[in-house]
Amino acid sequence: MSDNLFLKSLYPDIATESLDPIRHILYNLRQTPPQVLLFDGGTEIERRTLAKYWAALNLCPNLTADGPCHKCPTCLQIAEDAHLDILAYDGYISKKDDDDSPGFYRAFNAENARSLKLVLRDAPHGRYRIVFFTGIVASRAEAPNALLKVLEEPSPYTLFVLLVPQRAQILPTLVSRSMCLTLPWPCQPNNESQAVAKLTASFAAFLNDKEDFLTKIASKSSLTLPLAQDFLVAFQKTVIRILANEKETPLDLELANLTPFKLMQLIGWIREAQEMLAATVTPLRVISALSMRCYTLFRS
Repeated sequence: MSDNLFLKSLYPDIATESLDPIRHILYNLRQTPPQVLLFDGGTEIERRTLAKYWAALNLCPNLTADGPCHKCPTCLQIAEDAHLDILAYDGYISKKDDDDSPGFYRAFNAENARSLKLVLRDAPHGRYRIVFFTGIVASRAEAPNALLKVLEEPSPYTLFVLLVPQRAQILPTLVSRSMCLTLPWPCQPNNESQAVAKLTASFAAFLNDKEDFLTKIASKSSLTLPLAQDFLVAFQKTVIRILANEKETPLDLELANLTPFKLMQLIGWIREAQEMLAATVTPLRVISALSMRCYTLFRS
């Protein structure tokens, strides 16, 4: 997705070549937006700005092939932190500061999280109501737990955005409910282990009837919970790379020809599988069920 003058004018922090793939992914995701989107990596200003850009992608009435128009009243209100359908919370803001001088970002505490549940019962003014959360790691434990309760009662017209330096810093149950996008770090390493790489390669061959993946994982000892979790993260990264027009691994190459609609189905299934693992369903059962759904989708 090419940069343009409006993007550079409103969002200079993300009008960079390094974030082109992330913006391209977001443009594709807006067709069927995930209820919870998580940004980690990058800088705080990049995460906050991308959250606003994501809101513009979903709310702009004049979307173009390059993204939001960046000049309509909706886009300008989003850029100026003045849109009525956007709420924002920050765990680093104290209750006193929130009461004395409330700004665009309000304090992220249990009280405000419970109040948010009441607000979300009302329909938004536009297509969606979008809620940003940052500073989650700095909040007391009851606030993230209250947020979980909000996410457990989803609304079809509410989208949540979680902004964290590293996803490992927040509750795993929050991560498992999210579509995760990692912003580039300086010299970001490839952390995929050899075991995960072998598993994803075997899964790619299975989709083409070249390897019996289900037999390979049939032993409980061969598919531990950490390996199953890492496999799902690697699978999610595959879909993200494809949406960004990048192909690196054998699984990337196998799935690259799927339609955007089918890729969105995969994202939903991966998220369901992560939630099942978090609910202590056995890894073998979770990955086997996901594999058969993917095989049927791939062969259809």
